[in-house]
Amino acid sequence: MKRTIPLLLAVIFVASCDDDRTKTAAVPTAPTVAPLATKASASAAGVSGGSTICRVYVTERDVAKTQLDAAPTDTLQQRRVAMLDALVEETCN
Repeated sequence: MKRTIPLLLAVIFVASCDDDRTKTAAVPTAPTVAPLATKASASAAGVSGGSTICRVYVTERDVAKTQLDAAPTDTLQQRRVAMLDALVEETCN
C-alpha cells in the first residue's frame, strides 16, 4: 500500500507530460480580406447621412455589381442589381 500511492502519482505525472501533441509546421491563419469587400464597404460609407439600412443596401448592391462584372451574362444577377439600384434610389435618396 505504501508503494501504490507514489507509483500511482508517478504514472499520472508521466501520462500528463505526454498530453502535449506536436504541432504542425503550418500555423492556420485567418483568411485575407478580399479587396472587393473593402471597396464595397468604402462606397457604403459614402452614403451621406444614410441610415444603417441604406448602408447595407449600398453594400449589397456593390457586391452584386462586382459579381455581375465576373459573370456579365447572368440574368438573375442582372435583375438583382437592378432591384438593389431601385431600392437604394427609393429608400436612401
